[in-house]
Amino acid sequence: MGDEKVLTFNVEGSFITQLAREWMLCEGKEFEKVMDLLLNCMDGTEMSEKELRRYAEDVLIGRAEFSGNTADGTFCMIAYNANEQPYVPEQFNIFCRYSEAVRKRKEAEKDKQKYMEWYEVAMEYVPESLKNEVRRETGQPVEIQYGSDILVGFMERMLDKEEHSTEDYGWLAPDGTFHEVEWGNHQEWANNYLEEHLSEEEQKAALIEINASGISKSGTDILGAADYLVRRGWVLLHNPSQGIAIPTRNPMKRYTKAQKEFLYDYYMERGKEKEANAVYED
Repeated sequence: MGDEKVLTFNVEGSFITQLAREWMLCEGKEFEKVMDLLLNCMDGTEMSEKELRRYAEDVLIGRAEFSGNTADGTFCMIAYNANEQPYVPEQFNIFCRYSEAVRKRKEAEKDKQKYMEWYEVAMEYVPESLKNEVRRETGQPVEIQYGSDILVGFMERMLDKEEHSTEDYGWLAPDGTFHEVEWGNHQEWANNYLEEHLSEEEQKAALIEINASGISKSGTDILGAADYLVRRGWVLLHNPSQGIAIPTRNPMKRYTKAQKEFLYDYYMERGKEKEANAVYED
């Protein structure tokens, strides 16, 4: 037979005391898990569970501690009276830690109230159309609005006193050229554009294409002309409610580089960072 090897373990009482206090006061482990550790070290006694728990609590608050080790059979608990109790470092002094926790909690509540007041004041200066976006970013409940988006968009544009490099509405060509158009005239402008820039044969071809799309027309009239431009990669900046323009484009075509650059600047000028960034997410 081969040589037998015996594996022995040695547990130091001071280690258990230190470990339990660190679990409780430094790592924030569940109280019952800490108690289980201590109670398991006190098996084999005739004391009641209530007495054992009281001693375990005394270990945590510094009025008792484990001593010795299991290897030589000196492992035991020492309970101190008021005159014998050794100094407990502040980090393990449960009374100091509790007092500090209460103080920090009260300070946190004051800070929370202060920041909430700042938040409420700041929100008064945020346009209505952006408030829900701010609420989402800050984890606040989003307010459901019924029928107000159109009015908000209209008011936001009407109250915009900044001077911009372009008008709000118009047609954006694939090469990035922006043709300013008064609100409501975009379809008429498209019709005039085709009449001026297409030959008679090209206009006939456009008519065939428009009719083939399902919109039956007797000529390149207003709606058909607008549809024709969009199909060829033009972008219409328009808003039926007269709010900030919404881009209308051919869903089968991507923005050209020139269109992206224009749209990004267009929305950034108007404080619409989300819409500006969305252009490059296309």
